[in-house]
Amino acid sequence: YYPSTDVSHLKNLFEKYNLGFSHFTVDLSRERQWLAGSISSPDPNVRKIAVEHIKSCMDASRKIGSSIVNLCPMGDGYEYLFQVDYPKAWRWMIDCLKDVCAYRSDVKISIEYKRREPRANVHISDVGRALWICEKVKADNLGVTVDVGHSLLAGENPAEAICLASQEGRLFSVHLNDNFRDWDWDLIPASINFWHFIEALAWMIKVGYNGWIFMDIYPARLDPIKAVSQSISAVKGIIRGLEKADVNKVLEEMREHNYIKALKAILECL
Repeated sequence: YYPSTDVSHLKNLFEKYNLGFSHFTVDLSRERQWLAGSISSPDPNVRKIAVEHIKSCMDASRKIGSSIVNLCPMGDGYEYLFQVDYPKAWRWMIDCLKDVCAYRSDVKISIEYKRREPRANVHISDVGRALWICEKVKADNLGVTVDVGHSLLAGENPAEAICLASQEGRLFSVHLNDNFRDWDWDLIPASINFWHFIEALAWMIKVGYNGWIFMDIYPARLDPIKAVSQSISAVKGIIRGLEKADVNKVLEEMREHNYIKALKAILECL
């Protein structure tokens, strides 16, 4: 989302083609004004601009019929040691998030965390830090986007990240893509880390996640339509297999430490 976005025109297009609108994403990293960060910038004027940008996006979201904004503070971080005053940076981020969350309680703000890129080190880099800042802000409309690719990049188990965010009532959004844990390649879901996707989707079913599921892929060298179609097919196929295996039964076997039985039940449905 950019302030120049023609929301009315966009809304008309979605209505014309009978499409649902998920959410806008606020990117606070790719413009020169965010060079030293956005909501953690040492310049109060820059932080003010970032806050107003987010608020504008919240208004636009309601206008188009959405109630969630995906926030990507990936320009907030550092490259070098002794480059950032960490306590102040985190305090500024907390204050900015308190401001935007109080602005409209009818719009959720979902923080998409990421280990790195475009900064060498992003402040909100994993699910733990994302949930920590949610706890400090203490706003019901602040939550977390678990991007499976970002979770893998952070060295996490995506299923565990999903469970942690869900347990805190903060799982607002899920993005699906894959990588080799070395970079955010945005590959087709389940093309690399197949078993991680099976477990992640199993727990999404178990915890009752009913929000949007995004195919956040970048098929630079593939036919984009075919790549997205394959992504959807892969996810639907895994879900069908899990339903056939009975997710609750599989997880019950797990609780009883019957890993072999749980694994066998899943394998039989693939």
